[in-house]
Amino acid sequence: MIKNYIEELRILIEKYKDKGFEYGKPIEYLEFRNSISKEEIEKEILSLENLEFVEKQFIEEDTRYALYYIYSGSRGRVYVIRFIDKIRIITIYPLGRVTLKGYKKGKFKK
Repeated sequence: MIKNYIEELRILIEKYKDKGFEYGKPIEYLEFRNSISKEEIEKEILSLENLEFVEKQFIEEDTRYALYYIYSGSRGRVYVIRFIDKIRIITIYPLGRVTLKGYKKGKFKK
């Protein structure tokens, strides 16, 4: 089972929230792909509402966090972020019903 890093994420967000956000992909693309505005993205990350699971990833000497937001049994979203001098949102992608069902059996198992 994968460890949940929600508490570590809360501390990091408190530390970096005043420094702002930057995006790894064009904001227009992220807004279109996920049907969400820039303000809603930033608000959701700062509030941590609907956050179900946080996975810590180590990629090429870089620490990233995958934030799994679950809205219902059939809708969710994943934010991949990292902390440098700002909160950098690397990518955002939606989760569907089938993927969520599989995650509940594996990753989100408590």
